[in-house]
Amino acid sequence: MAIEVKVERARCIGSKTCISAAPGVFYLDPQRIAVVVDPEAVPAEQVVRAAVNCPTGALSVFEDGERLA
Repeated sequence: MAIEVKVERARCIGSKTCISAAPGVFYLDPQRIAVVVDPEAVPAEQVVRAAVNCPTGALSVFEDGERLA
């Protein structure tokens, strides 16, 4: 079961919280906005934690169409 991660670019402030919580899943592009590289680089629980801890709520995590965070 693959997870899908979405970044709402307009809300991202480049805090790097997601990178700390789920290394290998995200990176910051030249505009300092989070981009998803590999949503399966870490266990799904870590990706959900990254979304929950995002200070602006810019991240959404889905598994099989169901929103996890």
